[in-house]
Amino acid sequence: MAIPVSRETLLTCCHSGAWADAVLAKQPFQSMEKLIEGARSAWWNETPITGWLEAFAAHPRLGDRRGLAQRSGAFSDLSRDEQSSAAGAAEATLAALADWNARYEARFGHIFIACAAGTPADRMLAMVKQS
Repeated sequence: MAIPVSRETLLTCCHSGAWADAVLAKQPFQSMEKLIEGARSAWWNETPITGWLEAFAAHPRLGDRRGLAQRSGAFSDLSRDEQSSAAGAAEATLAALADWNARYEARFGHIFIACAAGTPADRMLAMVKQS
């Protein structure tokens, strides 16, 4: 039995229209493993750089509480959950994280992206400083 997949659901996971369309074109998916395989292939082989940048732009900056609070929808809920370990961080750490995020964006033209799930703000800060 095929797993139903919608563009809206895909955009909840990764906010790139080009990627979502590429995944949808690979339907039907007979298992979750095949869906994940198709999604990975679509990202690495079929999504243009503009699609990557679209996905990056949809992400809130690491440690940006105000930006997270202003976003709505399932994608934002996932981002809030992912960054929840930074919720108790000191204001000085969050300010430094914002500063280093801005430096990264000025240098590379897009925000710093990292898997933040379970990662404390000071560790995220160290990660962006190393990049």
